[in-house]
Amino acid sequence: MSDSVSTTSPQLSKHRIEALADGIFAVAMTLLVIDLRIPEAARHAGEAALRNALLELLPNMISWLISFFVLANFWIANHRLYSFVRQVDQSLLWLTMLVLSGASLLPFASAVDNQFASLTGQAVYSGVMVLLGSATLLQARYIYRHPELCSHSFDPPAYAAVMARSLGLIVIALSAIPLSITMPGKANLVFFLMAGLRPLGSWAERRSAQKAA
Repeated sequence: MSDSVSTTSPQLSKHRIEALADGIFAVAMTLLVIDLRIPEAARHAGEAALRNALLELLPNMISWLISFFVLANFWIANHRLYSFVRQVDQSLLWLTMLVLSGASLLPFASAVDNQFASLTGQAVYSGVMVLLGSATLLQARYIYRHPELCSHSFDPPAYAAVMARSLGLIVIALSAIPLSITMPGKANLVFFLMAGLRPLGSWAERRSAQKAA
Protein backbone atom coordinates (compact mmCIF):
# COMPACT_ATOMS: atom_id res chain seq x y z
CA MET A 1 0.00 0.00 0.00
CA SER A 2 1.39 3.36 -0.99
CA ASP A 3 1.29 6.41 1.31
CA SER A 4 1.71 8.86 -1.55
CA VAL A 5 -1.25 10.73 -2.98
CA SER A 6 -2.11 9.57 -6.48
CA THR A 7 -1.45 12.10 -9.22
CA THR A 8 -3.28 10.14 -11.90
CA SER A 9 -6.82 10.79 -10.63
CA PRO A 10 -8.39 13.90 -9.10
CA GLN A 11 -8.73 14.06 -5.32
CA LEU A 12 -12.18 15.35 -4.37
CA SER A 13 -13.93 16.58 -1.24
CA LYS A 14 -15.82 13.88 0.62
CA HIS A 15 -18.58 16.15 1.90
CA ARG A 16 -20.83 16.12 -1.16
CA ILE A 17 -20.91 12.32 -1.41
CA GLU A 18 -21.62 12.14 2.35
CA ALA A 19 -24.54 14.56 1.91
CA LEU A 20 -25.86 12.50 -1.01
CA ALA A 21 -25.57 9.31 1.04
CA ASP A 22 -27.44 10.85 3.97
CA GLY A 23 -30.23 11.98 1.64
CA ILE A 24 -30.63 8.65 -0.13
CA PHE A 25 -30.63 6.65 3.09
CA ALA A 26 -33.16 9.06 4.64
CA VAL A 27 -35.52 8.82 1.65
CA ALA A 28 -35.19 5.02 1.44
CA MET A 29 -35.90 4.61 5.16
CA THR A 30 -38.96 6.83 4.83
CA LEU A 31 -40.31 5.03 1.76
CA LEU A 32 -40.33 1.73 3.66
CA VAL A 33 -43.36 2.87 5.65
CA ILE A 34 -45.55 3.23 2.54
CA ASP A 35 -46.53 -0.45 2.71
CA LEU A 36 -47.95 0.05 6.21
CA ARG A 37 -51.46 1.16 5.27
CA ILE A 38 -54.72 0.30 6.99
CA PRO A 39 -57.32 -0.83 4.39
CA GLU A 40 -59.98 1.79 3.74
CA ALA A 41 -62.76 -0.66 4.62
CA ALA A 42 -61.39 -1.10 8.14
CA ARG A 43 -61.36 2.58 8.99
CA HIS A 44 -65.07 2.81 9.78
CA ALA A 45 -65.79 -0.78 10.77
CA GLY A 46 -65.04 -0.69 14.49
CA GLU A 47 -62.38 -1.99 16.87
CA ALA A 48 -62.54 -5.63 15.76
CA ALA A 49 -61.93 -4.71 12.12
CA LEU A 50 -59.01 -2.48 13.13
CA ARG A 51 -57.42 -5.27 15.19
CA ASN A 52 -57.80 -7.72 12.29
CA ALA A 53 -56.29 -5.20 9.87
CA LEU A 54 -53.31 -4.66 12.18
CA LEU A 55 -52.80 -8.43 12.47
CA GLU A 56 -52.85 -8.73 8.69
CA LEU A 57 -50.22 -6.00 8.53
CA LEU A 58 -47.89 -7.87 10.90
CA PRO A 59 -45.73 -9.45 8.13
CA ASN A 60 -45.35 -6.00 6.55
CA MET A 61 -44.39 -4.54 9.92
CA ILE A 62 -41.73 -7.24 10.39
CA SER A 63 -40.40 -6.52 6.90
CA TRP A 64 -40.34 -2.78 7.70
CA LEU A 65 -38.47 -3.43 10.95
CA ILE A 66 -35.86 -5.60 9.23
CA SER A 67 -35.41 -3.28 6.26
CA PHE A 68 -35.19 -0.17 8.42
CA PHE A 69 -32.46 -1.64 10.59
CA VAL A 70 -30.60 -3.03 7.58
CA LEU A 71 -30.49 0.48 6.14
CA ALA A 72 -29.53 1.88 9.55
CA ASN A 73 -26.66 -0.61 9.79
CA PHE A 74 -25.37 0.29 6.34
CA TRP A 75 -25.70 4.02 6.99
CA ILE A 76 -23.65 3.54 10.17
CA ALA A 77 -21.11 1.43 8.23
CA ASN A 78 -20.80 4.13 5.57
CA HIS A 79 -20.48 6.81 8.25
CA ARG A 80 -17.74 4.84 10.01
CA LEU A 81 -15.82 4.23 6.79
CA TYR A 82 -15.96 7.88 5.81
CA SER A 83 -14.69 8.88 9.25
CA PHE A 84 -11.32 7.55 8.04
CA VAL A 85 -11.50 9.34 4.68
CA ARG A 86 -9.96 12.75 4.06
CA GLN A 87 -10.71 12.97 0.33
CA VAL A 88 -12.18 10.74 -2.33
CA ASP A 89 -11.22 9.71 -5.85
CA GLN A 90 -13.36 8.53 -8.76
CA SER A 91 -13.12 4.84 -7.79
CA LEU A 92 -14.29 5.46 -4.22
CA LEU A 93 -17.11 7.64 -5.50
CA TRP A 94 -18.41 4.86 -7.75
CA LEU A 95 -18.08 2.22 -5.03
CA THR A 96 -20.12 4.47 -2.74
CA MET A 97 -22.67 4.90 -5.54
CA LEU A 98 -22.93 1.09 -5.68
CA VAL A 99 -23.79 1.07 -1.95
CA LEU A 100 -26.37 3.80 -2.53
CA SER A 101 -27.94 1.89 -5.42
CA GLY A 102 -28.65 -0.98 -3.04
CA ALA A 103 -30.08 1.39 -0.43
CA SER A 104 -32.41 2.99 -2.98
CA LEU A 105 -33.61 -0.45 -4.18
CA LEU A 106 -34.47 -1.83 -0.75
CA PRO A 107 -37.97 -0.24 -0.48
CA PHE A 108 -38.88 -1.81 -3.85
CA ALA A 109 -37.47 -5.19 -2.81
CA SER A 110 -39.33 -5.00 0.50
CA ALA A 111 -42.61 -4.27 -1.34
CA VAL A 112 -42.06 -7.22 -3.71
CA ASP A 113 -41.36 -9.53 -0.78
CA ASN A 114 -44.45 -8.30 1.06
CA GLN A 115 -46.74 -8.82 -1.92
CA PHE A 116 -45.32 -12.15 -3.07
CA ALA A 117 -44.35 -14.50 -0.23
CA SER A 118 -42.47 -16.75 -2.63
CA LEU A 119 -39.01 -17.94 -3.57
CA THR A 120 -38.74 -15.23 -6.23
CA GLY A 121 -39.90 -12.48 -3.87
CA GLN A 122 -37.40 -13.60 -1.24
CA ALA A 123 -34.62 -13.82 -3.83
CA VAL A 124 -35.28 -10.21 -4.86
CA TYR A 125 -35.24 -9.03 -1.22
CA SER A 126 -32.17 -11.03 -0.24
CA GLY A 127 -30.43 -10.13 -3.49
CA VAL A 128 -30.59 -6.42 -2.70
CA MET A 129 -29.13 -7.09 0.75
CA VAL A 130 -26.31 -9.11 -0.84
CA LEU A 131 -25.68 -6.14 -3.14
CA LEU A 132 -25.48 -3.81 -0.14
CA GLY A 133 -23.14 -6.15 1.74
CA SER A 134 -20.89 -6.79 -1.25
CA ALA A 135 -20.68 -3.10 -2.14
CA THR A 136 -19.72 -2.25 1.45
CA LEU A 137 -17.01 -4.92 1.38
CA LEU A 138 -15.58 -3.44 -1.84
CA GLN A 139 -15.80 0.08 -0.42
CA ALA A 140 -14.01 -0.92 2.80
CA ARG A 141 -11.33 -2.85 0.89
CA TYR A 142 -10.65 0.13 -1.35
CA ILE A 143 -10.30 2.53 1.59
CA TYR A 144 -8.06 0.04 3.42
CA ARG A 145 -5.80 -0.38 0.38
CA HIS A 146 -5.54 3.38 -0.32
CA PRO A 147 -4.27 5.03 2.88
CA GLU A 148 -3.40 8.15 0.86
CA LEU A 149 -7.14 8.93 0.91
CA CYS A 150 -7.34 8.68 4.71
CA SER A 151 -6.96 11.28 7.42
CA HIS A 152 -5.95 8.59 9.92
CA SER A 153 -5.12 4.93 9.74
CA PHE A 154 -7.81 2.42 8.82
CA ASP A 155 -6.10 -0.32 10.77
CA PRO A 156 -6.51 -4.10 10.28
CA PRO A 157 -8.76 -4.61 13.36
CA ALA A 158 -11.27 -1.97 12.16
CA TYR A 159 -11.15 -3.46 8.66
CA ALA A 160 -11.75 -6.97 10.08
CA ALA A 161 -14.82 -5.72 11.96
CA VAL A 162 -16.37 -4.23 8.78
CA MET A 163 -15.63 -7.41 6.84
CA ALA A 164 -17.17 -9.65 9.53
CA ARG A 165 -20.38 -7.62 9.80
CA SER A 166 -20.86 -7.35 6.04
CA LEU A 167 -20.10 -11.01 5.37
CA GLY A 168 -22.41 -11.99 8.22
CA LEU A 169 -25.31 -10.11 6.65
CA ILE A 170 -24.60 -11.67 3.25
CA VAL A 171 -24.72 -15.17 4.78
CA ILE A 172 -27.99 -14.37 6.59
CA ALA A 173 -29.56 -12.94 3.42
CA LEU A 174 -28.55 -15.95 1.33
CA SER A 175 -29.85 -18.39 3.96
CA ALA A 176 -33.31 -16.78 3.75
CA ILE A 177 -33.72 -17.86 0.11
CA PRO A 178 -33.87 -21.65 0.63
CA LEU A 179 -35.87 -21.09 3.84
CA SER A 180 -38.57 -19.38 1.77
CA ILE A 181 -39.29 -22.75 0.11
CA THR A 182 -40.13 -24.50 3.37
CA MET A 183 -41.31 -21.40 5.30
CA PRO A 184 -43.10 -19.17 2.77
CA GLY A 185 -43.82 -15.78 4.28
CA LYS A 186 -41.69 -16.49 7.37
CA ALA A 187 -38.16 -16.75 5.98
CA ASN A 188 -37.46 -13.12 6.91
CA LEU A 189 -37.41 -14.13 10.56
CA VAL A 190 -33.84 -15.31 9.94
CA PHE A 191 -32.85 -11.64 9.63
CA PHE A 192 -33.28 -11.23 13.38
CA LEU A 193 -29.88 -12.92 13.52
CA MET A 194 -28.59 -9.47 12.54
CA ALA A 195 -28.61 -8.73 16.28
CA GLY A 196 -25.44 -10.80 16.42
CA LEU A 197 -23.56 -8.81 13.76
CA ARG A 198 -22.25 -6.17 16.15
CA PRO A 199 -20.81 -8.76 18.60
CA LEU A 200 -19.39 -10.62 15.59
CA GLY A 201 -17.64 -7.47 14.40
CA SER A 202 -16.26 -6.80 17.89
CA TRP A 203 -14.96 -10.36 18.09
CA ALA A 204 -13.27 -10.08 14.68
CA GLU A 205 -11.72 -6.76 15.71
CA ARG A 206 -10.31 -8.21 18.96
CA ARG A 207 -8.98 -11.29 17.17
CA SER A 208 -7.24 -9.17 14.53
CA ALA A 209 -5.71 -6.96 17.24
CA GLN A 210 -4.44 -10.02 19.12
CA LYS A 211 -2.82 -11.39 15.96
CA ALA A 212 -1.10 -8.06 15.33
CA ALA A 213 0.20 -7.85 18.91
